Amino acid sequence: MPSWFRVRFTALILLLWAACPAARAQSPALNALRQQLQQPLPDSSRVLLLCKGSDQYWALRTDSAEAYAQRALALARRIGYRHGECAALNRLGAALRESNLSRALELFQQSLRLAETTHDVAMQAQNLRSIGIIYVYLRDRRQGLAYYFQALRLGRQLRDDHRIVIELSNIGLAYDLYNETDSARYFQQQAYQLAQRLHSPTNYILYGLANVARKQGRPAAALAYYRRSIAESDKRHHLRSSNFAYVGLATLYQQQGLIDSSIYYARRGCQAAQANGFLRGVLNSSTLLTQSFKKYGPIDSAFKYQSLMLAMKDTLFGQEKVMRLQSINYNEQQRAQQATADRQALTARYRLYALLAGLLGLLGFSGLLVRNYQQQQRANAALQASLAELKTTQDQLVQREKMAFLGELTAGVAHELQNPLSFVKKFAEVSTDLVDEINGAQRLARDGRLEREILDGLKQNIMNISQHGQRATAIIKGMLEHARTGSGPRELTDLNALAGENLRLAYQATRNEHPDFQATLTAQLDPRLPAVPVIGQDLGRVLLNLCTNAFYAVRQRQQQPHSASYRPAVTIVTRPLPGGVEIRVRDNGPGIPPGVKARIFEPFYTTKPVGEGTGLGLSLSYDIISTGHGGTLTVESREGEGTEFIITLPQ
Repeated sequence: MPSWFRVRFTALILLLWAACPAARAQSPALNALRQQLQQPLPDSSRVLLLCKGSDQYWALRTDSAEAYAQRALALARRIGYRHGECAALNRLGAALRESNLSRALELFQQSLRLAETTHDVAMQAQNLRSIGIIYVYLRDRRQGLAYYFQALRLGRQLRDDHRIVIELSNIGLAYDLYNETDSARYFQQQAYQLAQRLHSPTNYILYGLANVARKQGRPAAALAYYRRSIAESDKRHHLRSSNFAYVGLATLYQQQGLIDSSIYYARRGCQAAQANGFLRGVLNSSTLLTQSFKKYGPIDSAFKYQSLMLAMKDTLFGQEKVMRLQSINYNEQQRAQQATADRQALTARYRLYALLAGLLGLLGFSGLLVRNYQQQQRANAALQASLAELKTTQDQLVQREKMAFLGELTAGVAHELQNPLSFVKKFAEVSTDLVDEINGAQRLARDGRLEREILDGLKQNIMNISQHGQRATAIIKGMLEHARTGSGPRELTDLNALAGENLRLAYQATRNEHPDFQATLTAQLDPRLPAVPVIGQDLGRVLLNLCTNAFYAVRQRQQQPHSASYRPAVTIVTRPLPGGVEIRVRDNGPGIPPGVKARIFEPFYTTKPVGEGTGLGLSLSYDIISTGHGGTLTVESREGEGTEFIITLPQ
């Protein structure tokens, strides 16, 4: 796998982990397991516990699952525990399946060979299922189902009903992926009936049954199955199956034309996948969201999720292309290895003949070795040429896909900037006409009043051109800030100092623009507030924006009629919370109407006059807090009394 894939995947995992507080949630089983690992244990038991921890973390965080599997593998090899080494190889492959398909396949094959050597039938079945999942990912129907049915045969041989449930459900999901709904329904129903008798988990089975019902035109049944799958996944802290069920439910609502519901559940699916590091789930949900926002708006949300979709495709599809090419290379290597093995066997036989036949046989054998060596050289040269051609094809495919998505993104940005630039063009044309008029008037006869009117109009047009040019610049700056949200390092920060500083900066900026403006500033900063790891520059931008908006609101109320007794006041409050901190920015301005409050965090939505804002400030602030820091940004307001923005951040 190319190094740039690995670097990009690692960066994405860190970003997704920072973005979602759900990623830090852990099940009681994991807490109990960590306590067991802290106790004195035989090394072999510790290996199995580490493998179990990797398996449980796989549903929550793939990076932690990989770390546990690496520890188990190192310990198993150090003590010579072959069963533990086999299990650790399988769990490491499962943890790496999102980032490196070829490496995962290699680990599963190593584990399978070790299980066959030690006659461990259960691990053979486990690895056959794992290899089948990779071929299903690659849409190789024949190979994927072949491995699944081999795993099912071994499960029945072991009489392990719990294993049989998983194999039946996987086969059903594979048939669903290939849109063979009758076969999918048959195997999922078998799995469900057996799981009910065993009282074993059914969250994936319910998702599979829901997909079949949706594709067969039974929406009520599909809705019920999706909701049951979500409830069971939440109960079991299983973020991957939560993602599958949320995306399936969002697809169902999209097909029914219920776009708001579709967007809501697609976002929840995206959050679950981001928390787990499940890039394929992020791709499915962001694709669905991009489709909805492109069709129904707002367009900037479409840009946001299209960018996320592009990043996922770049990582996943790029590695799948590499995997397909490496699969061809792997087959070539297998054939070359088989030819080498055949030649070695032939050489061994000729050596035996040479020992028996004497010098004549030895000379004949030497000639055969020379010929075989020449053939091997020619075969190696042909293989190297084939590899070079495959690599060139891979680079062309990846570059073509990147350029296609870049074209779509550029077209969207051009559309958003079209309005202010159209105004600039129109006012420039009108200004040219006014200049022609005044020149014509001077040639005929000087008319001071007419000249003043034309010059006033020309001045107004130039101001409009400047205003719309500044708006275009603000749109571009806001979009760039959206693109780099959360890109800086996190450092422990004194939030009291940060809050007080930005309150004063916002007040000074307002006074510089309106020297006669005065307001009461109150900073209720709790001295018990702990230092919190944040991106100081981004969080400062949020606080400055909220304080500036607060001063704008109180000044607007001050300018209303009958406001002689009104005294503008802005307050910032900090206080610790269990597991986090809270910052409140409060003003006694006119408040926010309910209709405006519902849309206040939408990008490009603003109540300020044209030229005073782009509508990106609160949207950017919301993304910095929720996506960049894993916190929340909410608003409370009453008309005529004031508004309060509430930020919560985890420690």
